[in-house]
Amino acid sequence: MLSKVIMGKGLSIIRQNNLCPHFNNAVTGKQIHYNMQILKGWKSNWVDLKVALHIFRLAIMNYRSPGMAFSVCKGLYFFKKSVLGAVKTKIVQINNQYYHSLYAPGYPSKAFDKYIEAEFNRITPITKKTNLLTFIIFAVTKKCPLQCEHCFEWNNLNGKESFTLNELKTVVDKFQHDGISQFHLSGGEPMVRVKDLAEVIKSGGRQSEYYVLTSGFNFTPANAKALKQAGLTGVVISLDHFDPEKHNVFRGSGSSFQEVMQAVRNAQEQNLVITLTVCVTRAFTTWENLLRYAELAKGLQVPFIQLLEPKALGHYAGLDVFLDAGHFSLLDKFYRTLNFSPAYSDYPIIVYHGYYQRRIGCFSAGNRMLYIDSAGFVNACPFCHTKTVNIKDAIRENVNVPAAVRDTGCQQYENA
Repeated sequence: MLSKVIMGKGLSIIRQNNLCPHFNNAVTGKQIHYNMQILKGWKSNWVDLKVALHIFRLAIMNYRSPGMAFSVCKGLYFFKKSVLGAVKTKIVQINNQYYHSLYAPGYPSKAFDKYIEAEFNRITPITKKTNLLTFIIFAVTKKCPLQCEHCFEWNNLNGKESFTLNELKTVVDKFQHDGISQFHLSGGEPMVRVKDLAEVIKSGGRQSEYYVLTSGFNFTPANAKALKQAGLTGVVISLDHFDPEKHNVFRGSGSSFQEVMQAVRNAQEQNLVITLTVCVTRAFTTWENLLRYAELAKGLQVPFIQLLEPKALGHYAGLDVFLDAGHFSLLDKFYRTLNFSPAYSDYPIIVYHGYYQRRIGCFSAGNRMLYIDSAGFVNACPFCHTKTVNIKDAIRENVNVPAAVRDTGCQQYENA
């Protein structure tokens, strides 16, 4: 049951953990049919088998040798285990596609096949052209109505825009041509340019997946529908506390929590892949807080939760915010428990980059990912502001962008 709904200043606030699965209906009076489920038992095993056979078939097609195909698939198997901590992982079904990670394209799809072939090529080269990157985060605007405590784009905000619509399309086209699985479109707040977003996504075609990284601002029913029709795959919505007041203070807006709740409902109505992302500050990182956040996400029927560690840059520049070994240990435990314990089999999948980064290294800095900030500079990631080259110059001069930013990543993980 929905324990307690508090109405005030237009906010529908969930105060307790025991959320019913029909939250949308309880709050709005409107039943939203979100075609999402976290698979269990034989359904999960059947999808795992189908995916494994499909990957082996791709390997046969690319290597023309059963022995080589088996060897590469075995390498991919152990790589997945080293990254995720296990091979048997949760599977989310949304519409007729299956996802085990926010950063792996849904199966079946052309984007999934290209993603797998790129991983093949990293193990044993193949003759065909493969993706250079898994995904980029591309800040498409400097505009933002919020004043978030942790904002890594703080020094760029609300200045003159760096990209016209045509330039945004040119950047997307550049990475489409070079090969990429996903675009994560951010800002600022990308929903201030919602019409341009729709045009960019539509022009990019269906070769890759597209996600919008938003605070929930302006993610209205009409805008969610327009983006879905353009080709949007999913939305990553920032929710930095389960307590509405604490979230609003963190975001510098009295309406932010309400906007998040509305954005979740509107995304569900369009059957988008939904992730709630949280900045796990020192104050937030307790077992009780993490579980209460997971309970909220479960009640909202959200398939993914992403944990982002605070870094001393942007609005946090000069501050002592980096987590310590105790926090890392707790976050690792939360990641493993929610993802692999049978008791939490119907909870959202946890995405936590620190888990693999401290074990096998970072995938940013042109390895599998890079970040283009709102001023147009290519960086190792949103938390490593290396500003290697401006993307406009790189396109004009035909620079190999991933190669240009390699070896510029975060050094903190080497000593963490």
